[in-house]
Amino acid sequence: MSSLLDIAFPYRAKRTFGFASFALLVLVIIAEIEALVLVALGIIAHRLDLFIDLQTAILPAAAIVAFAGGAVFWWRARAWNRRRMQMLDEWAAGGSAFGEQLARRRQG
Repeated sequence: MSSLLDIAFPYRAKRTFGFASFALLVLVIIAEIEALVLVALGIIAHRLDLFIDLQTAILPAAAIVAFAGGAVFWWRARAWNRRRMQMLDEWAAGGSAFGEQLARRRQG
């Protein structure tokens, strides 16, 4: 059973950034966009009615931005996770072996 931390930070459990992490990221981005618009319209402009009326435009726009941001992050996270797992495996071999491998990489 995965915890929320394992889903948010899959590299801690030596797992890749999967669909659950993608879905969590999309939901967080949508919530942040909605909160920003709520603060801008409801609290600063004192137009909470406008925030509610514009939900038919705000929510789809937030979803598009969230899916695009999540997809880009998912694509980039694949390379980050592979690299991070490789570094963790090298580090597990021992600190001096890790330093030697880094030095060889920088020289060659």
